[in-house]
Amino acid sequence: MSHLPLWYTAQLGDEMCDQVVLDLIPVEAREATMGVDGEQTNVATRKTKVHFAESGYWLEGIFERFAMEANKTCKWDYHITGMECIQFAEYEVGHHYTWHTDTFTLSGKPEDRKITVVCLLNDAFQGGDFEVRLYNDYNAQLKKGSMIAFPSILEHRVTPITEGFRYSATMWLNGQIGRAHV
Repeated sequence: MSHLPLWYTAQLGDEMCDQVVLDLIPVEAREATMGVDGEQTNVATRKTKVHFAESGYWLEGIFERFAMEANKTCKWDYHITGMECIQFAEYEVGHHYTWHTDTFTLSGKPEDRKITVVCLLNDAFQGGDFEVRLYNDYNAQLKKGSMIAFPSILEHRVTPITEGFRYSATMWLNGQIGRAHV
């Protein structure tokens, strides 16, 4: 029995990664929160700073095309109805994000996250591994410019940073709850 792929990878150029960092690091940062409306802060679970790009930021189009290609190639066949603004995350020594999913199925909202896209924007740090939990944990071995798309329901984490700063960009594509496929 063959299994469908549960993630999809590609590469963004170094110059583009550097431009994202230059564009988004000046945007006002805040401590990362969790939950449907960002109502929870728990540094034992998630400690990082986040910045949000304005809607229409140029990287959205790249991420959207990549996610839709992954959706088709991996045969997830999610019915996508929208997307969220890009989140730029800034991790320093001791920052991390423990095992979690990006979904809020029981929120009562009509839509939820279906596809998560993450791009690592630098590689001048130690620790900070991006891992996906499946039958066996998968360390994505991301390097600068690595993009990964996966169903938002999959558990994943970022291990603690032990040296340097880790920058990443994340975007979520959404669809109706209860309507998984086209």
